[in-house]
Amino acid sequence: MRNHQGAETQEAEPSAKQPWAHLGPDFVMMEDVRPPQRIALARERMLMCRMYLGLIRSINDDYGAPFAANSDSASLRTIGIYVLLRTLMCSPAPASTIARALKLPRPTVLRRLQELARSGYVERIGNAYRVTDSVNIPDLQEKVRRRIAMIVETANKLSELNATVRSPPTAPEPGEP
Repeated sequence: MRNHQGAETQEAEPSAKQPWAHLGPDFVMMEDVRPPQRIALARERMLMCRMYLGLIRSINDDYGAPFAANSDSASLRTIGIYVLLRTLMCSPAPASTIARALKLPRPTVLRRLQELARSGYVERIGNAYRVTDSVNIPDLQEKVRRRIAMIVETANKLSELNATVRSPPTAPEPGEP
């Protein structure tokens, strides 16, 4: 049986058919990698984790270190994404709405909004917040196209996995973590 430990030795050729290639070997899906059987829906979860991490990493690559510097970058990104969503819906959101929607403490949301405002990504309009034009980064169309390719590839692989009959989780094999 082959496991995840041999995956790093194989390299992927970057191509249009491999939307993950630019993110490095951690994001290459090796067809013969077998995740631990003791974890339910392990391959599906592996695909979802790869997609989530790929999308988060692409946000960091797009907006750079200042976007996530000196903060709990997970909450900062989540708040930034929510404010972008509300801006795209033409509905700027007050901090209390953001806090409720994301199930985060309001003081945390306020601190993160202040960080985003200092960095120029968010602005306050009355008691609500919206993103600024700084979200219009260079090469945006190509970056969005790459993210869509990640999502489509993940959805296709999840559909393939869903079509196969899966057995229930079993005890770990000898030597498996």
